[in-house]
Amino acid sequence: MSQTTTPQTPPASLCPICGGPNLCAMEIGRVTGVMQEPCWCTKVKFSKNVLDRIPAEATNAACVCAACRAATPA
Repeated sequence: MSQTTTPQTPPASLCPICGGPNLCAMEIGRVTGVMQEPCWCTKVKFSKNVLDRIPAEATNAACVCAACRAATPA
């Protein structure tokens, strides 16, 4: 008998590419209840190469960290 697993959505506080902290201001505000400035990610563009690295189960669920955005060629 084989088992199938469904990919889990990663926590919104972690980068869906590297798994490290993404320091998302919106997630910090949600967790702490303290209003934050808009997240840095709302002010930049992400290349298709970066977006293509996000697993399907994490799409629109968590911010990519600045390091992964910078490390991915445009």
